[in-house]
Amino acid sequence: MNDPFAWSLPIGRLFGINVRVHWLFPFVAIGYVLHVAWGHTIIPGVDGKSGTYDRYPSLAWVDACVFMGLLFFSVLLHEFGHCFAARGVGGEASEVLLWPLGGLANVELPQRPAPHFLTAAAGPATNLVLAALCLLILLCLGENSVQPAWNPLPGGTHSFPMRGFDGKVALYTWSGEQKLFAWHHPSVWLVRFFWINWFSAVLNIVLCGFPLDGGRMLQSALWPSMGYRQSMLVAIFVGFFVVFVVGLYAIVFSSVLCLCLALFIYVSCQRQWVMLETGEGEGVFGYDFSQGYTSLERDQVQAAPAPKPKLSWWRRWLQKRAAKKLQQEMERREAEEKRMDELLQKLHQHKQGGPALTDEEQRFMKRVADRYRNNRR
Repeated sequence: MNDPFAWSLPIGRLFGINVRVHWLFPFVAIGYVLHVAWGHTIIPGVDGKSGTYDRYPSLAWVDACVFMGLLFFSVLLHEFGHCFAARGVGGEASEVLLWPLGGLANVELPQRPAPHFLTAAAGPATNLVLAALCLLILLCLGENSVQPAWNPLPGGTHSFPMRGFDGKVALYTWSGEQKLFAWHHPSVWLVRFFWINWFSAVLNIVLCGFPLDGGRMLQSALWPSMGYRQSMLVAIFVGFFVVFVVGLYAIVFSSVLCLCLALFIYVSCQRQWVMLETGEGEGVFGYDFSQGYTSLERDQVQAAPAPKPKLSWWRRWLQKRAAKKLQQEMERREAEEKRMDELLQKLHQHKQGGPALTDEEQRFMKRVADRYRNNRR
């Protein structure tokens, strides 16, 4: 509660994973719908006087609601892709946070490059699978078949289809012929869901800088040859370059969301850089499936400091967050030790005819045992 920017709302629990929605998601969704509902542009009149015209049809706000709903569903599946991949490589997933520029998964992974790479790649792979399913269904529609919207840039031709002023949605056949459909036609829904997943996959792969999935995949690929620290620095500096590209695009095309994305990438890279240098702090909003690995750098030899100057507010804030995180870690370990004792007792009872351990309990014991072995090395 001390950080309003981290406020979120729990909406349920699926497959043992808590799902939370950041307050910015409904804020941006409502803002986008209102923009489409009331948006208009002022233009010079023929007689020198200014005039206005509507940017969008009167019912285009319905399309905006559909867009935000499909985006929410797509981002949720994207994050579950990360979580299931984390469990598949021997890690664990506990929570996902959904917000306007994507989602953030809170997972624990083994300290090896391969699990990190596979977990990062699972999100875009989920979007590509969903897009491929939409494409397959479109191809099965026969003579009513239309091609998907291939342009990943919002607002352009062959991008997310919106209704026109005649109330119809224009789609294109494979021969390039334009066909008009009602907004609720199945082909329209399939093309829209295809575009959202295609856009998410391209965004996360092409923008290969931290903290996007492409940046995490880049860092994991460089990890074996460069080490964790240097590979993360490369991903961070590529992220700063991505900030420049996305920020320039936002200015040229007057895109507020792209500007927010550039700001988010910058803040994430800057915080991760501080974590590498100090071994303190956490990722943005505290959700970052690379968190916990700054401990790999804490054994670096550092020069003995001279009499310490007065710490800046930024350093004091980092130390406060580090102390809070240490306290949470101690509480988590105590809870794990208590549960391990209970499971060992249950395992002993099972040998005498008692109930067996569940799959989740077995994964928990394996995860704790792996962490114990890693800490002894």
